[in-house]
Amino acid sequence: MESIYNLLNNLAPGILCNNLQHRFTKIQIDKILPQVSHSPFRDSIYRVFSSKQDECLSFEDVLDLCSAFSKNCPLNVRSAWAFLIFDFDGDDQLVMADLIEAVEKLTRINENEKIRNQLDHESIEQVARMMISEMDFTENGSISPQEFERLVARMPDFAHSFQFNV
Repeated sequence: MESIYNLLNNLAPGILCNNLQHRFTKIQIDKILPQVSHSPFRDSIYRVFSSKQDECLSFEDVLDLCSAFSKNCPLNVRSAWAFLIFDFDGDDQLVMADLIEAVEKLTRINENEKIRNQLDHESIEQVARMMISEMDFTENGSISPQEFERLVARMPDFAHSFQFNV
């Protein structure tokens, strides 16, 4: 907690002493958390962790973010945060559109400042359909937070890929 406070305080010296609720911009947070700034889910991470939904983060928001991505975060808590990051439309279900967007973000590459996707749209949709068929235990066409958590519990690499150090 102290190291995060110091990182934020270095962005704007003294600001937290005067106002612990100060809200830092994405650009400021990107400077101290390059792991987030380089994530294909950057915008979604800021959407989920911004307590005021203003794309800015307070000291407490940054603590929540770093805690969720820490190696000590319990798997069920980590999967709940991951679910929110992948739920792009915020409807508390992962539907085909959410999964397509996630696959698109994961397969994007930047070539000479031109962003393109490694997969064509048909392939992306096929991957999303396969994900739903694997995770949709109730067979209702969407993935609930509970279904997502059950699947994540069976994925040994999830905990390692959904973490970073500060």
